[in-house]
Amino acid sequence: MSNSSVRYIVIIVGVLFFQLIVLNRLNISQNILPLIYPIIVLTLVRNINGSLLLLIGFILGYVMDVFSNTGGAHAVACTVLAFLRPFFLSSIGPMDMGSDQIQPSIISFGIKNFAVYSFFLLAIHHVVFFLLEVFSFNNFPNTLLRIISSLLFSWVLIMALQFLFNGRKR
Repeated sequence: MSNSSVRYIVIIVGVLFFQLIVLNRLNISQNILPLIYPIIVLTLVRNINGSLLLLIGFILGYVMDVFSNTGGAHAVACTVLAFLRPFFLSSIGPMDMGSDQIQPSIISFGIKNFAVYSFFLLAIHHVVFFLLEVFSFNNFPNTLLRIISSLLFSWVLIMALQFLFNGRKR
């Protein structure tokens, strides 16, 4: 295994551990559930094989489902995120931006482009996840409030993580 593969596996385990042990138990409000684990799919290398991307998205969501007891909602939301990611990346710029190994971040995309990219994909993830979790439109205003508040909190956390871990590389 290469050094970068081992590093990325450690990052995946660390993010999942932080999500499952800290954020899933964090009781900020009844309406806020911070979900930062999609950052793993968002920041995979740009030209990754599409099948591998879908597989990683599904496995990541499945692991979250097993430990969160959410019955497949994370797996579906993360797979949809992985499916839509190439379309959003192609709208930001050409797929051959100099290297096959470009990793989406605030460094490679710029703050504005990464913020827009991560916000829209995270919004799709949250809409799919929370609608599947509730699986009803009976109390839709409350579900919409949960989607918006969790989305904003998660997006701020993801941007903070980007600044924390990529800010020093500038």
